[in-house]
Amino acid sequence: MQQIDIDNHHLNFQLELQYARARQRQRRRRVLLIVFALMSIFYVVIKPKQYAEKSSQIPYSQNNGTNGAINITETNQTLAQIQSHFQILEKLLISQFQGIWTDSQNLSNNLAEANFYKTSYQNHFQIQLSLKLIEGQFLEDYYNQFTFYLNSSQLIIPLEDNKFVFENVRGSYRRSSVFVKDQSSIEIYSNLTIYLNNFNIERESIDNVTLELNAHYKLYSDTFSFSSCLNIINIDNKAIIYSTIVSVLSVIQFISCLKLMKDFINQNRIATQFSLFIFVFLMIFDGYLGIVHFFLALKSEYFLTPAFLELVLFFFLELKLAKHIWQERFINLEDNLNLRRELYRFHLKFYFLAIILVLLLYYFVYYNIFLIFMNLYLLPQIIHVAYKGQQVEFDKIFVFGLLSTRLFIPIYYRGCPYNILHAKVSYLSVTLILILFTAQIILYYYQCKIGPRFFIPRWLRPKTHEYFIDQPIEGDCAICISQLTDIPTESQLENKFFARIISKNQNKLMETPCGHHFHSICLTKWMNVKLNCPTCRTVLPPLI
Repeated sequence: MQQIDIDNHHLNFQLELQYARARQRQRRRRVLLIVFALMSIFYVVIKPKQYAEKSSQIPYSQNNGTNGAINITETNQTLAQIQSHFQILEKLLISQFQGIWTDSQNLSNNLAEANFYKTSYQNHFQIQLSLKLIEGQFLEDYYNQFTFYLNSSQLIIPLEDNKFVFENVRGSYRRSSVFVKDQSSIEIYSNLTIYLNNFNIERESIDNVTLELNAHYKLYSDTFSFSSCLNIINIDNKAIIYSTIVSVLSVIQFISCLKLMKDFINQNRIATQFSLFIFVFLMIFDGYLGIVHFFLALKSEYFLTPAFLELVLFFFLELKLAKHIWQERFINLEDNLNLRRELYRFHLKFYFLAIILVLLLYYFVYYNIFLIFMNLYLLPQIIHVAYKGQQVEFDKIFVFGLLSTRLFIPIYYRGCPYNILHAKVSYLSVTLILILFTAQIILYYYQCKIGPRFFIPRWLRPKTHEYFIDQPIEGDCAICISQLTDIPTESQLENKFFARIISKNQNKLMETPCGHHFHSICLTKWMNVKLNCPTCRTVLPPLI
């Protein structure tokens, strides 16, 4: 007796230690969340102020910085006009631009990025233009990196409204990729024309810019030329709309996860009825999206909000949902060693799946077939229900709140011709994604209403245990605590398939493989909740 008390005391001590460690991990997560939120607010509030200072006077430079001085009529009117144009051009410093570019033969439209910086000197300043012309649709592809230094002495007279012509601009050129640097920078001279297409004087904003580039450079005693036309758009305008929609959808997913967690705790919806793979997949996918949006925030701070919400979903909600489903599956394991072994297997599978999924997303996200396959969210749930053979409830929060809201991102990148990443539009892929997801919802709905295996031919269904018996048996039903000879009259089930089976065998009893007997209606309702014997907790085979 004393040994039992010691063992119980040791077990209670171990449980309290585990709870203390869990609370400590939860406090650490909260601290990290608060720090990340403060950093996000600091980044959003402070960053726009770095370009707030404007030069009230634009010093005119007589030195062009390349081949000597260019004579420009030094009248007050001309200087004022040059200063006014350069002040307009300085508006480009606030924004970063993305778009497409075409070469001199107009062979293809590829991704382009443009950034404008300000370099100050003792008596004048220059505007530094950085161009990245990617030769393909992937960030890993080779790109041409140009850097030009613009000042007022390079402007061509006469000046035109919303048009800037720079002649003999000095710069540098380098061709490389993300992983390979092919060559060092080469000195380059070019003629550059900048068109401000949609310049709003009242809002002082520049949304659309066209660049015409004609450059020449020498390499190994040979002279090369490069001509290109760029159409670039202010990324902030698209980022605001995109981030707002993604943030609203993330809030909907956040609320849906909270409601599912509440239902899991209150046992209104049993966690074992849901596929663990879906929540693990959503968790990894949201974590990946959060990291992607976090890096996009380096270009526009508006991406910080969706990145923050997606990382919160990953760390604090979907992780708990997946853990709760796993615990419900192995709740009957009394052996602590077996429980740890199953937990080790779960973590091993999770990290392996995370590595594989992240690599697939990184390398194949631009392929339409992979994108269509990634949006088969309900397929694991349909397979799970058919495998278990349980009656499940059609959960609208799970289908429309947690899964349907994730269709926006693939539809946006394949259906919007002016998306942020400039991915190629494929309306066929968008149509297939919508059709397949609708088909999954319809199949899952009828699976919940008709039967979990209604779409599987009888000859393909696995052999099941014959539960129904005819002979009367003395004893009590362990579920309703009444005699087995007293047949309940209640036979209302939401699933029509199960209701039809019970109506045919209402006067019969059910015998489990472990030899225990119950009323047919009682055991059927019990098996819709748990596939365990109510008496001895033995795992039961599906009813159908």
